[in-house]
Amino acid sequence: MAVFWYVLVAYLSIFIHELGHYTSAYLFGIKATDVITGMGFKFFTFKTKSTTFRFNIIPGGGVTIYPQNQELTLSRLKQFIVLGSGVTFNYIAAVCATTLYLKTSPIAGFLAFNQMIINFIKTLFTLFSIDHFLAPHVGMAESIGMIANQFTTGQFVLFIFIFMNLLLFLFNLLPIPYFDGGQMISLYTDPILQRIGLSEAVLEQIKILINQLIGILLLIAACLPLINEAYHRIIKTYLSEHDMIKWALIVVGFLLIKRLVSPLISSHKKKKRV
Repeated sequence: MAVFWYVLVAYLSIFIHELGHYTSAYLFGIKATDVITGMGFKFFTFKTKSTTFRFNIIPGGGVTIYPQNQELTLSRLKQFIVLGSGVTFNYIAAVCATTLYLKTSPIAGFLAFNQMIINFIKTLFTLFSIDHFLAPHVGMAESIGMIANQFTTGQFVLFIFIFMNLLLFLFNLLPIPYFDGGQMISLYTDPILQRIGLSEAVLEQIKILINQLIGILLLIAACLPLINEAYHRIIKTYLSEHDMIKWALIVVGFLLIKRLVSPLISSHKKKKRV
């Protein structure tokens, strides 16, 4: 049940992010054609007069699609606001959830969430050794279960919601091409680079290369702990039918993600990514 809530909150958090892009663009007169939450096969859609909202099977990213090049008619400042609206919505949602979780005032919730951000960044640099990263003591599902056992259902959902929106806020601000942070920087650096002689085509190729390299590194980082755990389960213990099914689904899932990420990258000019 804990994993179900985890997946549901992941969908909701990604949708909130994309809703931020959609809302700010709409206020500037740009009506998105599609707002997509997740990757893979679609399992649910609903439509407004001008936009289709689609939810896909894997809660691993999102895309807001505008009429071709229409967002480029906005001023640079408005494009910057549209790009930054996704993380802004995540930030606001997390502050509200923190306020509810702590049962405190909005100002205290705001201060507490900002302290969480600082603590999380410090933790990334100080808590995990390479050994812990490659060989975590518990798997993903087990970790979620351990956390869930410490809370009531309502507390657990709020805790995961805060954590998910914190992740979306921080990682989308990274200066990586086609992440929101990277696109926000590119709005101001690309004209400068073009003035000194780099063509738009060369810049796009550089961005694609950087994005693909980072994607490979992230995929390796995600796979190594899983491979390590699978190896030790196979070598040290009897692998039950349940475990075999679980690991088969993990492998298929990563193959699907690898297959699905490439088309999303290749069509980046029409999209604002989560």
